Amino acid sequence: MDASTGPRRRLGKVAWWTIAGIGAVVVTLVVLAVATLGGGPPAARNRAANGSAPGSATTSTTTFTTTAPTTATATTPSGTPGPSAAGGSSGAPAATTGPTAISSGAGTPPGPLDLCAAVDFGPVAGLGAAATQPAAGDHADKSGYTSYTCDRPFAGDDLQIAADVTALVGADAAGAAGRFADARAHAPPGAADIAGIGSGAFGYQIGDGGVRTYQLWALDGRTQVGVRLKVTSATPPGTERLRDAAAEVARSAIARLHT
Repeated sequence: MDASTGPRRRLGKVAWWTIAGIGAVVVTLVVLAVATLGGGPPAARNRAANGSAPGSATTSTTTFTTTAPTTATATTPSGTPGPSAAGGSSGAPAATTGPTAISSGAGTPPGPLDLCAAVDFGPVAGLGAAATQPAAGDHADKSGYTSYTCDRPFAGDDLQIAADVTALVGADAAGAAGRFADARAHAPPGAADIAGIGSGAFGYQIGDGGVRTYQLWALDGRTQVGVRLKVTSATPPGTERLRDAAAEVARSAIARLHT
């Protein structure tokens, strides 16, 4: 080996160590960069993501489940299903029926009353007119009593009659007696008492000539019965005939209301 080869070998060893040192620095920088940008152990990454320190409770994930809406069903005291909360019905509507009879004494007023079932319009037809429509009933709650009505029109040769029957059913006989007495006190001149109907009755005619109305009121217990016959005719029936027809209608209605 000559003298010129020695310095070159020493220079090669220095270069190798220099390259090795540079490589180590580069690796260190890479590791630090990875750790800074999100590297590191899984546990450390989880703690950083959850924002909690080691040993603290971790945040749990809640899952929501959507279910179909349920229709609420009302329940009657007996435990049977009733109409649903949505407004439907669990079955056919129950029939609401009441007695067709009323009591002449004091006590609780009856339920819904079918007054037309107790009215016989035969005496009206006997005046010379035939019914043109079926009887129609209605009722209305008043202060202290319930007013029931039954109406039916009649027509014949030059004769028209509007027949209206009313039953004022109160809570007690005293109230009915007071209403009857008030009607009697305010009756027009010419009103006359009529015997044989309930515990008392009177009637009067309004108008004279081609259009006239006969009104009858009768008292029976807690019920006041009225019969009105409005007549339109060039030759109407006389007052006595109208009175007798109204009296028969009232008398039979009171009897049937107690059966």
